[in-house]
Amino acid sequence: MVTPKFQFSGSLFDGKSAQKQPVRIELTPYHIALTLPGQSAVNWPYSEIRWAAETIPFHIEHQLNTPDERMETLVVEDPDFYENCRRIAPEEFSRTTTKISFNWKILSAGIFSLVLFFYAAYKIVPNYLVDQLVDKIPVEWEEALGDGVLSAFPVDKNPDPKVIALLTDILRLLKQSKPEETPYNLKIFILPTEQINALALPGGNIIVFEGLLKIADSPEELAGVLAHEAQHIFLKHSTRGILRNLASGMLLTLVLGDANAVMDSVVSIAGQLNTLGFSRKMETEADIKGMELMLDAKINPQGMLSIFKKLLKEELKLEENKKNSSTSKNAKEVFSYLSTHPSAKSRLKKLEKQIEYNSKKLWIPLYPNSNWNEIKPRD
Repeated sequence: MVTPKFQFSGSLFDGKSAQKQPVRIELTPYHIALTLPGQSAVNWPYSEIRWAAETIPFHIEHQLNTPDERMETLVVEDPDFYENCRRIAPEEFSRTTTKISFNWKILSAGIFSLVLFFYAAYKIVPNYLVDQLVDKIPVEWEEALGDGVLSAFPVDKNPDPKVIALLTDILRLLKQSKPEETPYNLKIFILPTEQINALALPGGNIIVFEGLLKIADSPEELAGVLAHEAQHIFLKHSTRGILRNLASGMLLTLVLGDANAVMDSVVSIAGQLNTLGFSRKMETEADIKGMELMLDAKINPQGMLSIFKKLLKEELKLEENKKNSSTSKNAKEVFSYLSTHPSAKSRLKKLEKQIEYNSKKLWIPLYPNSNWNEIKPRD
């Protein structure tokens, strides 16, 4: 039988510096006694130590109960050290090898890192990839996407021809005023609902809700809304907005080459209006560029400002109704055009400054011989 060995030598790292200190080690059934030169022995109970390495050189960690939670480390290079610990204190030693020690700072940092990783995986990285790819997507693909999304909305199959003709002609004027050519063929569709909204779909389709037509009092106000929506299409905001919302699943499918699966996924989810939402930056850009379309087409820019003010008023009215518990179900379901767009008041101020900067320009009245209030939808 091999005689147990009780005394060893090693090196101690106190956790305050990288300097090691020679230490004499003595094993007992309940603790490890450590003696530094010129100092009294310090006991490390087996229940309070953790073996960071169970191979040569052996590393044993001991947590001090100090405010800075300092960790001491004992390093022993003697190959007999580990086995002798097990022989001298079998019961106490077995508990140290199975004890789980948590460092909450490290755990918290790890959890935070995981959160950042998953946020990047599902938001930042897919959005970045979409932004890199969207300008390379063919217009034909956008048109197919837009037609697919359009099928999710019960648009009017037989709209008033006078209303459609006027809206279509406004789009023609706006498109003609665009300095550079655009490949998009803009088309108008009317959704018979009291909701006050308008949607720009990928490829050129624009859905105008009947509720919005009812609150518009002039062709210039309609031009303001259409200019904004047209710019969403010209700037590929609609395509980018949908792809960003579906990027995590869609990009994988695109890589695998299953285009039909992509289209089915888009159409099924894009029926929800929130999926077509745009970022704050996109909305601001559509405002500014839309106003530029109005100015280039010599359409009075006050039309955009006045319709946006009406929409803001409707939004505030809607918010007030929502606070009232007695509000009817239908009223709660109606949402204003600006309620899905951020910082309405801030946007109005920017438009006012843009108009003021161009105040010396002359405007051509839109359709002076026709009365919009006579042909627009009625309650």
